[in-house]
Amino acid sequence: MGIFSLFGKNNRPNGTRPEDDKLPAAADNQAPVLFGENQERLANSTTLRDGSVRSTTTMKIDAIESEMSSEFVHLPSSPKALADSATTPPSTLGSNTTQLTLPVMSRTTEYLDDQSRSGSIEVSVSDTPEVIEEAAVLFASDQNDIAEALLLSAISEDKLGSSTHIVWWMLLDLYQITGKQQEFDNLSVDFANKFETSPPTWIDIMTLDPQAKNQEKTGTTPAVAFSGKLDANIGKQLERAQKLSVTHPAVRLEFTRVSSVDPIGCGLLLRMLKKLQKSGLDLVLVGADELADKIREILLVGRRDETAAPWLLLLEILHLLNQEQAYEDASIDYSITFEVSPPPFVAPHSKIITAAEEAPAVNPASANSLLMPILIEGRTEELLTKIQTHANSHSPAIMDCSRLVRVDFSAAGELLNGLAQLASNGNAIEFHSVNHLVTALFKVIGIQEIVRVVSRKN
Repeated sequence: MGIFSLFGKNNRPNGTRPEDDKLPAAADNQAPVLFGENQERLANSTTLRDGSVRSTTTMKIDAIESEMSSEFVHLPSSPKALADSATTPPSTLGSNTTQLTLPVMSRTTEYLDDQSRSGSIEVSVSDTPEVIEEAAVLFASDQNDIAEALLLSAISEDKLGSSTHIVWWMLLDLYQITGKQQEFDNLSVDFANKFETSPPTWIDIMTLDPQAKNQEKTGTTPAVAFSGKLDANIGKQLERAQKLSVTHPAVRLEFTRVSSVDPIGCGLLLRMLKKLQKSGLDLVLVGADELADKIREILLVGRRDETAAPWLLLLEILHLLNQEQAYEDASIDYSITFEVSPPPFVAPHSKIITAAEEAPAVNPASANSLLMPILIEGRTEELLTKIQTHANSHSPAIMDCSRLVRVDFSAAGELLNGLAQLASNGNAIEFHSVNHLVTALFKVIGIQEIVRVVSRKN
């Protein structure tokens, strides 16, 4: 199969970033723009250091945020002529005619290095049709439209041999995951005609996740959980928060599992909190007090660090929590350290709710299996620890993937390494009810060679 390469796509016109997306508070070494400040104060504010010199930390924060603003995709270079033409002829599926438009993509044979991506994945060579591998990796990279186009094109050409049904199942899964019920129904009719068997039935994705269904009923908001060190690696969580802010009126941010913080992570989170509030989003904060304590651990009154981001994030959190006295105390320490006037306290405009972390309900029916999350992304240490704990008391250890929608491509490498270590220790692990897109990804990167993978029955 082809060599996987990285392509960037910027959703902003002309690849530019709006000026109001830059947060002076953490981005530049200037006195921060804080709550309720007016232009006169901004004009009279003193610089922390020479305003013409941008710190290394600031540039790192800018670079990470710039990368977050683009959608990156690992795209295999294929013997198929995807790069030779921007469009393909219409394909007919039964009575449905679909015009496919594929982007022009240059071929490349360069492997990703450690600087271009946080970890590399060695892709297994197999006899699986390339369209299956390509679509699996595109979907894992959150490139649903391109994956859909590839699968439609392959079904139209109808040259897949014994793998034909897999491609159809993958496209049906993709339609269900992305909520395209009309396309799913149309394809199901063609499926029945072609294979002379009953097609898969549409299942509301919420029914696969009892917890999510309960959240929908009770109005609980979708959550973004931060864990480990709050540093440059929180990009995935911030991207998810930003995506959720487009489709939901509120987002739940959980910080109870944050073990420590650094200036870059503080700067990134600070900017995202500003953006979420600017969009009018309501926030549910879990463990914000604990996060504030973690920030205080790296601060020292009178010590000027390269960036004021940790101080400003602390003030922002206290502002969101509406803790006026704690805010006033921290603002005085901040003003002493950077020799600026203490920023005044202004009550938050957005609706902010603080909540304690809720313990997940135990389902007796799944006592012998470990329920996988809806999305596996970012760091996988916590998930692998749960898998190991389950494997210590069960053999084989069954992973229930009935609600697992997607495994992020970058996280798949960590998952592979962790499962390989568990398997080498003699643990027998099985992934059950895996959708066909994730099954294909597991085969591409070699997870199927380490654990047993049982695809979802259709």
